[in-house]
Amino acid sequence: MRQLKYIGVVFAALMLFTACEKEFDAIPEDFATVPEGSDEAWPQTVTIHDLIENFDTKEGLFTIDTIDSPNDIIVRGRVITDDRAGNVYKYFVIQSLDDDHTCLKVSVDAGSLSGMLPLGQVVAIRCNGLVLGRYAAAPQLGVRGYRNDNKIREEPGRIPYTLAMKHIQKIGTPDPSKIVVEEKTLKEITEMDKYGYFKIVKIKDVYFTGYDSDGKKLNDEILPFPSDGKNVTAALAKYALNPIFAPSTYSADKKYNIGFPRSRVIADDSGNTVDVYISTSEYARFADRRIPTPGSGNKGEITAIVGWFQDNEAYDGTWQLTVRSLDKPFSKDSISLNRVSRARNQMKLVMPRSNLFLHES
Repeated sequence: MRQLKYIGVVFAALMLFTACEKEFDAIPEDFATVPEGSDEAWPQTVTIHDLIENFDTKEGLFTIDTIDSPNDIIVRGRVITDDRAGNVYKYFVIQSLDDDHTCLKVSVDAGSLSGMLPLGQVVAIRCNGLVLGRYAAAPQLGVRGYRNDNKIREEPGRIPYTLAMKHIQKIGTPDPSKIVVEEKTLKEITEMDKYGYFKIVKIKDVYFTGYDSDGKKLNDEILPFPSDGKNVTAALAKYALNPIFAPSTYSADKKYNIGFPRSRVIADDSGNTVDVYISTSEYARFADRRIPTPGSGNKGEITAIVGWFQDNEAYDGTWQLTVRSLDKPFSKDSISLNRVSRARNQMKLVMPRSNLFLHES
């Protein structure tokens, strides 16, 4: 009798495992793809510019506007982000196929999106049922979300991956050569409105000032991470001013990386009076690379995605430029990014040439 009960328990467990396996197998591995010109391709019914104009209607730094319409609200665009270098996380940006090249940030709760939505891929997004909301004043497509479990503030959240599958369709094959990069000065960037957010721009004759976003001067040399346990707070503050893209942030007990983005101020000769930053995630694979030698005598060219961030009415917002990846030094004294970052990932990183974002002019 005991043996029969045992067999019954095993059988029930196998049935449960099988059911779970079928449910898991039912999840598609990639977004649906249709050939360009196919009758199955979703037609664009609204431009990205008009989507923002019609559904980003509330004032505030954090807002929610549900895209609710009896008609299909479908936008098309070309993917301009690449998350393989770790500086783009759980979102992608598409560039309008129309002449204005307006861009749209789409927040999705999935990593390694570039494996499914590669650079240059055209996508159609059915926006009905999603929300267009502002996060830190910048519009993005997502779902209704909250600041934390206490629901103190509504804000656009990441679209669950399985839901994104139903709203996103890939069309044709990727073609990065069709991405339009607009040449701008830093002054022109600071004059952009919300229709300019997340555009991809090229800035020539730009240089690093040697300061962070708090106005603190960066160290001349790279200081080691404090290891003696003495004056930890002061030592970490000095470590944070290392002349690299994003020094790691640690808790007081030095146990973990918090993962905040770090900013390095750049300038050009366009007469801009507003600070513009290169913003780099501490998780980026080039975070611990030395920045080019600061100063107007060491100019280069940067291609990046424009961002605006303002999370408090009491403070001015900041212009933040996100570089997708690095594969070539900005200048001769900048460390090559084909080198190993042993402190971070213990593996060799070789960035493809097609992802060039920070390079010599």
